[in-house]
Amino acid sequence: MKVFMTIEKLSFTAIAAACGARLKKALDHDKASASLREDINKDIIVLHKAKVVIGRYSKTGNGCALAMAFVDSMVAGGLAVKTAQNYLSLFKNAVATGKPVTDWGGTKKGGSRKGGKTAKATTAKELADKLATAYRDADFEGFINDLQASYENAEVETLLEGIRSYLEAAGVKL
Repeated sequence: MKVFMTIEKLSFTAIAAACGARLKKALDHDKASASLREDINKDIIVLHKAKVVIGRYSKTGNGCALAMAFVDSMVAGGLAVKTAQNYLSLFKNAVATGKPVTDWGGTKKGGSRKGGKTAKATTAKELADKLATAYRDADFEGFINDLQASYENAEVETLLEGIRSYLEAAGVKL
């Protein structure tokens, strides 16, 4: 029995094959991404054990050499300075605590984060509860210190701008 394929079926076959090839490529990138994140976390542990302290980034060049190297390498790779500074906050805190970074903003262990909107607080108590949840997080103090430093160094004009920049770098849709 002969099977005749129509032009339409050939086109769909080509699309299916292209989808499969692209998915394989994406899976390979996921593996490479996970491996790079593991390498970063190993280096974070090395820095932590050596009691390295990551200081402040400064646009003027008189900040911490380690912070500047971290941010500058990301900027050289194509990221915006403010976005790189937000990643610096995560890196700085990880080196200080020795805890590996599992969320570099927008991804969990190399996979994609499932987004969802959080309901707005309708009372002062609801807002206070949300703020208390953030406050109890182990990384909150480092975030606040970095936010304050960014404001004092005129890297952000307002604290609200600094928070927005951090959230956007973390992949949060506002």
